[in-house]
Amino acid sequence: MKAKFTNALRGIKKRWGTLNMKRRLWDKEYASGKWDHCDYTPGAWVYSFVEKHCRNGSVLDLGCGAGNTGNELDVNSYRDYTGVDVSEVAVQKAAERSERNGRASKNRYIQSDILSYTPKQRHEVILFRESLYTIPHSKMKATLDRYSRYLTDDGVFIVYVSRDGTKKVREIVGWIEVHFVVKEKHSKVAPSPDAAAYLGDAFVVVFR
Repeated sequence: MKAKFTNALRGIKKRWGTLNMKRRLWDKEYASGKWDHCDYTPGAWVYSFVEKHCRNGSVLDLGCGAGNTGNELDVNSYRDYTGVDVSEVAVQKAAERSERNGRASKNRYIQSDILSYTPKQRHEVILFRESLYTIPHSKMKATLDRYSRYLTDDGVFIVYVSRDGTKKVREIVGWIEVHFVVKEKHSKVAPSPDAAAYLGDAFVVVFR
C-alpha cells in the first residue's frame, strides 16, 4: 500500500509539480541509477520512423533522457538534433555521450521543462519518446498546438508509447487521432507471453 501511494505521489509531482520540483525528482532518479537500464537501446523500433521523416533535417527530442535517440540514430540521417529534458543530470549524461561518440557538433542538449521550452528553430521531426505521459491531459492540446508552430511545412510529430497495452495508452493514441491528422499509426505486440512482462505493446503515431 505504501509503495502504491509513493508511486502515485511521484506521478503527480512529475506532471503537476513546479519546474524545480520536477527537476529535483528526475535528477535524483538519474543520479541514483534508477534509469540506467534504459540508457542503451540501439536499433529501437522508433528510430526507423524518425530517420524516415526527418529527411536529413532537424530533430527535436522532447524528454531526451540520457541521450539514447541522439546517439543511436544513424548519424547520417539528420542534420542537427536538439534534446530537451527537465533533468540536468540526464542532459549532462547525454552531452558527454555525444562528445564521446563524435556527435558534439550535431547534437545539443538543453535542460528545460517540456511545458515551457521554446524552440529556436523549426524541425522536420518533433519526437515524444515515452514523454507524452508527463504532460497533464488538460494541457496536452495547447502544448502540441504550440509546438506545431515549430514544425517545417512537411514536418511531423512522432509519439512513441509503450505501457503493456494499457487502456491509458490506447486512450492517448485515440485522442491524437481525434485532434490531429494522423499520417501513420503502427502497433507492435510483445513477441511472446514471457516477453510481455517487460516489453508489452508499443505504439508509434506520426501526425501533424
